[in-house]
Amino acid sequence: MLHMTLVIETNLSMVDGDIHDFQSRTIKVASWNDYIKEFIDNKSVTRTAHIGSMFGTTIPQGATIENLVHNDHTLKCDVYSYSGVHTRKLSYLVK
Repeated sequence: MLHMTLVIETNLSMVDGDIHDFQSRTIKVASWNDYIKEFIDNKSVTRTAHIGSMFGTTIPQGATIENLVHNDHTLKCDVYSYSGVHTRKLSYLVK
């Protein structure tokens, strides 16, 4: 059985610099390094939550990623959809 890595992924919907709404989900990824590479390569991957039924893409198609910062257990960045919607992404590696 393939070992998967758990990540808590939170999206903050930003309006005029303020948090308008937020949602979190726990997802399974092949590895933390692969997950980070998806952001570096701006690769859209569809996933379903590990707990619950929330699904969607990690990065929307055609989005722009700015201010990407990551380390051994956290990732944060600003994601702008093709229509200009701003989402702040916060991700945490579950150990």
